Amino acid sequence: MKKLSGIILLLTAALFVCGLLTPAPALAAKAKPQPGQTVGYVHRQQVFAGYPGIQELMQQIQTMRTEAQKDYDTRSKDLPDAERRALSDAIAREEARKEDALMKPVGEKIEASIKAIAEERGLTAIIDADIVIYGGIDITADVIAKIKQ
Repeated sequence: MKKLSGIILLLTAALFVCGLLTPAPALAAKAKPQPGQTVGYVHRQQVFAGYPGIQELMQQIQTMRTEAQKDYDTRSKDLPDAERRALSDAIAREEARKEDALMKPVGEKIEASIKAIAEERGLTAIIDADIVIYGGIDITADVIAKIKQ
């Protein structure tokens, strides 16, 4: 009896581990949309990567960061530690403000595209694909096509 219980326990553990190791989006992709299904999901990283001009924008941000570092290095040479930290914080806040200004239109267009596709498909909720375990409708390709318009 103990041997049978051990085998059942081992089998249950193996099935549990296999279930956890299966990628959630892969399971969701296998699910067939059911009539009246109102939840969709999107791979936000894929949408971001598919955004027109995103590589140039990311390069511009990297250039800004490099220039900010050079500025900090030049201005902080002879400063005491407290002033160095204050300068670093001020430069970091300014860089964050500039990056936010550059990225805000990207985020707004992606969000608007997600909302538009959800409305077109009659979906009442859209979640990130990383949290989907089963079910839902993948709208990633539709969102990428929409942001390219």
